[in-house]
Amino acid sequence: MHPFVNNYSTSWYSCFEFVIINFKGGVLVAYYHILKERRTNLKLSIQDVSNQTRLAPQYIQAIEEHNLDVFSDDLSFVRYFVHAYSDAIGVNWQAISDEVDVDVNEFAHQRDMALTMAQRRMVEQMASVQKTKKTTKKKKKSSLGWFQKHVSRTSSSLNANQTKIIKMLVLIGIIGLGVLSLINVGLRSISNQKLATQQELREEQLSKKEQETNKLANQRKKAKEAQALVVDKISGETNAYQLSNIQSDVKTLDLSITLPTKTKITLKKNDETINDTSKVYTGTFNHSLELSDDCTFEISIETYSENSISIDGKEISFDKEGWKQGEPAIITLQIGKGYQKPVEEDETEYEDSDYDYDYDYGYTDENLYAQGEDVTYGQDEYAEQTNNY
Repeated sequence: MHPFVNNYSTSWYSCFEFVIINFKGGVLVAYYHILKERRTNLKLSIQDVSNQTRLAPQYIQAIEEHNLDVFSDDLSFVRYFVHAYSDAIGVNWQAISDEVDVDVNEFAHQRDMALTMAQRRMVEQMASVQKTKKTTKKKKKSSLGWFQKHVSRTSSSLNANQTKIIKMLVLIGIIGLGVLSLINVGLRSISNQKLATQQELREEQLSKKEQETNKLANQRKKAKEAQALVVDKISGETNAYQLSNIQSDVKTLDLSITLPTKTKITLKKNDETINDTSKVYTGTFNHSLELSDDCTFEISIETYSENSISIDGKEISFDKEGWKQGEPAIITLQIGKGYQKPVEEDETEYEDSDYDYDYDYGYTDENLYAQGEDVTYGQDEYAEQTNNY
C-alpha cells in the first residue's frame, strides 16, 4: 500500500484517497485540491468551468471533492474529465497525469476488493445461519420420542440435502466471483482502449489545428511580404533610391540610423529642412518621414562612420564611390516622380539689334548733293528744309 493512501468506509465498499506529492508551503496538496484552488484564484465558478469544458457541473464538483463514486459506472472518463478541467484553468496536465492514473487504478482495485469482501461476508452469513439451525435441532433431539426421532431422521436427511445445496451455492458464488473478476478485467481493458482511442483522436485534432495554424501563418506572411516596402537603386545615380509599393493607408516611413560616433544629421524634404540641425546625435537616430505624392528626402550624415541605415526595416547601403573622408554622406530617397523644383521665369532681355534707329527723312545725299556740284539754297528753300527737320 502506498504510504499516502488513506482508506475509509462507504455504504458498500472501501474507497481511498491518493495524495499527490506536491509541496506548497511545506504541505502536501492533492491534485483535486490544486484544481479547486486554481479555479478559486481565477474567481471562476463551477458553472463557468462547465460552460468552458462542456462537462456537467456535478462531474466538476465530484472531481474537486474526490468523489469518484460518481464515475463508478465507467472510470475511463475520470482521466479525460480531469485532463479537460486542467487545460481549461491552466494547470499542467503532464505534472499530474501519473498521479491521476494511480488514483483511478487504486480506486478500481479497492472497489473490486470491497465487492469481493461483501460477497464473501454474505456467503459466510448464510452458512452461519444454517449451522445455528442445525445445532438447535440437535439439542431438541434428546427430548424427542421415537416418533420424533423418526421425524428427526427425516429432517436430518433434508438438512443433508440442504447442506449440499448450500455448498453448491458457495461453489456458485466462488465461480461468480471469478466471472466478475474476469468481467472487471475485460471492462478495464475496454476502458484503456477507449482512453487510447480518445487520446489518438485528440492528438489528430491537435495536429489538424497545428496544420491550419501554420497554413494561416504562411498566408499572413505572404500577404505581409506582398505589402512590404520596395527599395530600388535609381539607375545612373549614386546613393539615390526609389521607394515603391507603399500602401495607400501608410502615411509615414520610419528612418533609423546607427551612429557609432557623435555627428550632426540633416533631413530635407523637397529642399526644406525637417529636423533640428544644431543638435549632435549619437547612438541611434530615429525619425518618421511624412509622405506625400512625388516627394524627395535627402539624408546628410556630417561624419560618416560605417553607419547602418534602414527605412521601415529595409537596409540602405551607402556607396563610397566618389566620396571622400571628411565629407558628409548624402543619400536621396525618391517617392513617385520625386520633387520637381519649380522653374523661375527670366526677365526678357532686349538686344539693340531688335530696334531700328534709322529714320528715313525722304531724301538722300544724292538728292541733296549732286556729285561734283555745289548746291545752294534759296531763302524759301532753306526755310522749307528747316521745317522738315
